[in-house]
Amino acid sequence: MKSILINWLLVLFVSFSWGASFMFTRFVVEEISPFHLVLIRLFLASLLLGPLFIRKSDLLKMTKVIPSLFLLGIINAALPFFLYAWSAQELTAGTLSILNGTSPLFALIIAILLFRQNTTLLQIAGLLTGFVGLVIFIGIEEIGLVIFPVILCLAGAFCYAYSNNILFKLNHIKSSALASATMISGFVFSIPLFFLEPKAFSFDFDIEIYLAILFLGFVSTGISFIAYVVLLQRSSPVQASSIIFLVPITGIFWGAVFLGEAIDGKVILGSLCILAGIALTNIFKPKQLIKS
Repeated sequence: MKSILINWLLVLFVSFSWGASFMFTRFVVEEISPFHLVLIRLFLASLLLGPLFIRKSDLLKMTKVIPSLFLLGIINAALPFFLYAWSAQELTAGTLSILNGTSPLFALIIAILLFRQNTTLLQIAGLLTGFVGLVIFIGIEEIGLVIFPVILCLAGAFCYAYSNNILFKLNHIKSSALASATMISGFVFSIPLFFLEPKAFSFDFDIEIYLAILFLGFVSTGISFIAYVVLLQRSSPVQASSIIFLVPITGIFWGAVFLGEAIDGKVILGSLCILAGIALTNIFKPKQLIKS
């Protein structure tokens, strides 16, 4: 019972934090370029996580998987952060979080095709039900109006899905150390983005922008990622990524409360489908689904 309670607390914390991150990203990119935002976000997360959670014993283990850590830094931090920040210039916070919710479907496809993970009809039905909820959220006709930023978001969701399988295979490394190394690696690979931005960086922002940046760096990027890695290593890539179905709901919630984005009938119906998808995808045992 205690283990189940901890899992659900992790799920709620991560989903509300990541849902809020899309709202803050949408807010911040009105003042800061996506290139600058990604670098600052990863720098703050690295500043918080590195000194606190990486120990000598962790470094010894991570030296054996350096290529995987470099890959994680790119596809689980630098690249998707940039793709979502760029898309936030045109899409609402709710839409960003909705498109991010396609990650579990990508995770299932990748796990089956590349990592030979077994699956069940119930699991597939749950993921498809959740995906239907996402489609109801956004509407096919609206996707066609903003196709390029939508494609960027889907690419970001694919990056997250693929990185879940890598994170799961590195479960011999302490969760906090793995999360910290991923953010530091992502920061290193995002440095060139800073020099690709033609617009000069300025510190002349309102206090609200500074607070939003601090939240993005320390909470949604740093602390929340540790919580997610802990949850991931306690389950399986597909099961853990299914919590991302909750992020659209929290993203819609934060967008409605602070940005005035509308909540209508399709949002409610989409939420019900998403919750049903979460229930279906979690009715299985990870050890029964993963080949040794």
